[in-house]
Amino acid sequence: MPHASLVTDLALVLGVAAVTGTVFRALRQPPILGYLLAGLIVGPYIPIPLFADVHRVHELSESGVVLVMFAVGLEFSLGRVATVLPLAGVTAAIQIGGMFWAGNVLGAALGLPPVGGVFLGASVAISSTMVVTKVFELHRPPADVRSMVLGVLVLQDLVAVVLIAVVTAVAEGSGLAPSALASTLGRLLGVLAAATGLGLWVVPRLARRIARLQSAEVSTVFALGLCFSLAAVMEHLGYSPALGAFLAGMLVAESGLGPRFEHLVAPLRDAFAAVFFVSVGMTVDPLAAVDHVGTAVIVAVAVVVLQLLLVTGAGLLSGLGLRRAGHAGLALGQIGEFGFIIMGIGVTAGVVPSHMFAVVVAAAVLTAFSTPLALRVAPRLLATADRRLPARLRANLSLYSAWVDALRQGDGVSEPRRLVRRTLTVLVLDAMAVAGLVIAASLGLRPATAFLGERAGLDPTIATAAFVAVLAIVVFPFARGLLRAARRLGGQFGQAVFPDAPKGRADLTTTSRRAMSIGLQLAALLATGLFVAALTQPFVPPGVGLLVLGAALLPSALSLWRSGGPLGEHVHSATLALVQFLRRDDLESQEPELHDLLHGLGDATAIRLGPGAAAAGRTLAQLDLRAVTGATVLAIAHPDSDVTAPTGREVLREGDVLAVAGPHEAVELARALLLRGAPMEDDAPPSA
Repeated sequence: MPHASLVTDLALVLGVAAVTGTVFRALRQPPILGYLLAGLIVGPYIPIPLFADVHRVHELSESGVVLVMFAVGLEFSLGRVATVLPLAGVTAAIQIGGMFWAGNVLGAALGLPPVGGVFLGASVAISSTMVVTKVFELHRPPADVRSMVLGVLVLQDLVAVVLIAVVTAVAEGSGLAPSALASTLGRLLGVLAAATGLGLWVVPRLARRIARLQSAEVSTVFALGLCFSLAAVMEHLGYSPALGAFLAGMLVAESGLGPRFEHLVAPLRDAFAAVFFVSVGMTVDPLAAVDHVGTAVIVAVAVVVLQLLLVTGAGLLSGLGLRRAGHAGLALGQIGEFGFIIMGIGVTAGVVPSHMFAVVVAAAVLTAFSTPLALRVAPRLLATADRRLPARLRANLSLYSAWVDALRQGDGVSEPRRLVRRTLTVLVLDAMAVAGLVIAASLGLRPATAFLGERAGLDPTIATAAFVAVLAIVVFPFARGLLRAARRLGGQFGQAVFPDAPKGRADLTTTSRRAMSIGLQLAALLATGLFVAALTQPFVPPGVGLLVLGAALLPSALSLWRSGGPLGEHVHSATLALVQFLRRDDLESQEPELHDLLHGLGDATAIRLGPGAAAAGRTLAQLDLRAVTGATVLAIAHPDSDVTAPTGREVLREGDVLAVAGPHEAVELARALLLRGAPMEDDAPPSA
């Protein structure tokens, strides 16, 4: 029987959540799992004499969603997006597009209608910022891994805001009609542009004036008032209140005082976020979850495996290296809180079967359990995987990471920004054109074949084949333009990093430039291809998008694989030339010569093991240097002998000089490990 008192409901919800959250925290699990369990305890489905009113708690939980989105907005500024895009942009695009597409395909396999597949795809495409940040407190990753993962999460949260607006329109009856979706997105962009333009003129100035009062009370009330006011405005306009709250946080963040206001609202946000998760737990019927546990396991396994493959693959193509990319793939392998919101919208509107909410919640619980376990074993797992890679492939991956890092940092790179922007514009426009033509053709297939059958007397099969042939002819110029733009983009970046070759190093430079260009071309094709596949999947038979995307990617992938052999040969010849050079006593004064000698081998550095070096007396295998730092030792020069190709079993001695290549951060980590015995404190890997 429901309680008559809101105070009683809050006491039950927060009291039970405090106990269960503490228990799960003590078990080194995310407290969110405890809050979901609290929802089961105080919900209507389990005969425990602790019942809270479902409707009242649900209304309270909406405040939790609003506050969480406000906090997300406080972390989202235009400057921060510009910062994380070079590091996490390609990875986020591939991950979100791939998971949205996979969710659609999985929905079709589970018997869901196309609209249900859209909701499932949107639910599994966004990871959990709350789970990841809480798990990172328990299992602290290296700083570069943390920055990369949080960068992807920032971009995911931004996409989640758009997805919520789109699925809300679909749930309200627009369906998947392109005209309705285009109208919805057009109105949304117009509202956001108007609100952002007006807000940027008013809110940052007002926030700074409020902050100058030095009153935490007034600042808190201002932040919450703005948050709920914009949430109410967006709700009145027919959008999700979460969109208004996100916009409010983003506008406050533009004042430069986002962290200050976030600190003020954090306690209230955490309390009402707990209420939100308790509300989710209250709406789950355990019997329904048990009845569909097989489906939940399938969804959970698909999320964990596909996130790992997509994020790791995208990270490698983005030049992040196996250690960082694999760690990120393991960290992002869960269903986030936005999945609950999105699937709840579909179930409430009746466009998705009601049992799917229980399936998503159960899958989210399973993935929330698996994430801490995955991060606990991540260092050992990735170290083992790295050791099992062929030596040449390990070296090539490290060099590729160094090249992309040089491009990202802009060290010595004259990047053709205007040309790159133009090429990116062409790439995106061609991708949108291909997606739009395929969707329009899918919707017009039946009327067109019926027309051809009636007027021309064609057999339905022949009419369909003729229609598809015409579509292929129309789409071909845009698809060819997309492929050319991706190839041109890779070439522009490759030329930016390797504009010329030092005397005697033309072969190495040319091969390095080609390998880098193909790798970045493959990344661009994968990102845009998955974008097209995700948009068109609800309108085409399952598997068609994968076949077309595979056919487009295969030539580039084969070219990249073939380029690894010549690159390894040129690297080996450069390493032979290094040996005598590294034995000089005046290495510091010869740094420019070393850079020319290693042109094409990334941020190469000579590291001499002086007296007291921590690595003396140990082997590279014992140090696990590459797995821990991501850098590669290309050559070792002993005082009394030469070693051209380190196997990892050579015992290092004082006076040895090591040629270390890789991204700048990785090289500095390697220097700290070799000389001091541990990476710098801020970049230390987790101790788990």
